[in-house]
Amino acid sequence: MKDEKEIRSLTGLRFVAAFYVFLFHIHIRWPISTHPFAKNALDQGAVGMSLFFMLSGFVLAYRYADGHSTLKDYFINRFARIYPIYLAAALVTLPWIGISFNSDSLADASKGIAQLATLVFSNIFLIQAWFPQYFHYWNVGGSWSISVEAFCYALLPFLLPKLLKASVRQLLSIAAVCWLLATLPGLSAALFDSPSNGVFYSMPIFRLPEFLIGACAFLALRLEFRYRWGAALQVAVLVIFLLYLGVVGPKMPLYVGHNWIALPVIAFMIFSLSNDKGLIASILSCRVFVWLGKISYCFYSFQALIILLLISHHDKLIQSAPALSDNKVLAIASLTVLVALSAAGYYFVEEPARRWIRRYQQNGEIRKIASAGRRSA
Repeated sequence: MKDEKEIRSLTGLRFVAAFYVFLFHIHIRWPISTHPFAKNALDQGAVGMSLFFMLSGFVLAYRYADGHSTLKDYFINRFARIYPIYLAAALVTLPWIGISFNSDSLADASKGIAQLATLVFSNIFLIQAWFPQYFHYWNVGGSWSISVEAFCYALLPFLLPKLLKASVRQLLSIAAVCWLLATLPGLSAALFDSPSNGVFYSMPIFRLPEFLIGACAFLALRLEFRYRWGAALQVAVLVIFLLYLGVVGPKMPLYVGHNWIALPVIAFMIFSLSNDKGLIASILSCRVFVWLGKISYCFYSFQALIILLLISHHDKLIQSAPALSDNKVLAIASLTVLVALSAAGYYFVEEPARRWIRRYQQNGEIRKIASAGRRSA
């Protein structure tokens, strides 16, 4: 492992996850391919969310396992990391909040106001993912994952000290239990009647095991558990998984139905790529992928705006630019706009806001120290 806090190949991998989810969101509305294999693989793009959560668990364990950060610093850093862009994405998607007040009935109008207040409150405090019925309002179809992350962030400082005491064998056992817990929803849906997808797909408690598997993967690495089987196995595992998605993918009842194979594959790829060696790691570590990885949070957050705009104005766009009637061209154009928007969000919102919050935090600490010094004098 390198000493610096960034593992470049995993930064690039973040964009792969965001890109796969973006293609999925485009494809399910405007099919990019009708070829059975490609269509099946794109239809299962929601498995990219598992990569997000597991990667998050790995990276946060990597950054905070040394115990040098205070609880206050940890939560301020997490807030600075996610909230500015989260808020910006919420504001630009307000026109699609989805609550109507056009009613002559006082009861209906009151209900609309109550819905608005409840929805806004839930989104401000990042608890919207606990309520699957919100999924088709506002930008919750994308922001639910930030709610899941917030739940995992809140638990990590209390779980990490216990995980740090575990041996490699114990960490593997914990990861195996988490795998089983993450697999059961898909298995139950296959064996019994399938419930609403949103219950298992977006509710934080069902995503926590994925986050913990990622944390366990890093902690096992920290205890000198190493990947020694060469880059060829990475390629083979990736090809087998893509073949699975392209052939078996649509036969599973829920997106999380793939967890039985997706989570081991993702854990293996994160673990094996973390040394920044091998063909895949070299590709993901190149400047372009690392830069795309840095803007990937904006990329993921602002894709809701792009999708909502396309849903609202698709026909007008086709009339203005007939070339966009080809869904592949539409996907490329949307990707180009989204990358530009994400870069702007990263350089003009995300990074400045993060620096401002941290500077404010540091100034507050300096004032406390100065005040304590004056009192002691």
